[in-house]
Amino acid sequence: MQDSPDDIPSGLVFSSLEEAPSRKRRLLLFTVVAAVAGLALIWPIYPSVASIQPYVLGLPFSLAWVVGWLVVVFVALVLLYHSEEVDSDAE
Repeated sequence: MQDSPDDIPSGLVFSSLEEAPSRKRRLLLFTVVAAVAGLALIWPIYPSVASIQPYVLGLPFSLAWVVGWLVVVFVALVLLYHSEEVDSDAE
């Protein structure tokens, strides 16, 4: 079956009405985690942790803070990917 141009969404599509509530919930949770991580790396939160000491695993604390949030977003993205993979297998 071929999609007609009217069936294909254009532009930025956040969610459709046909999506399962669990998928919407997972996307919302990922968006919140990514937003919190982004906000943790800018003013006013980052300057409060921008110090060299203490060292965390040999890294200055400010670098460990950035790496930690990067790991949090990476884990959230991997979990989102695996949950999407399970949904596509169910269909």
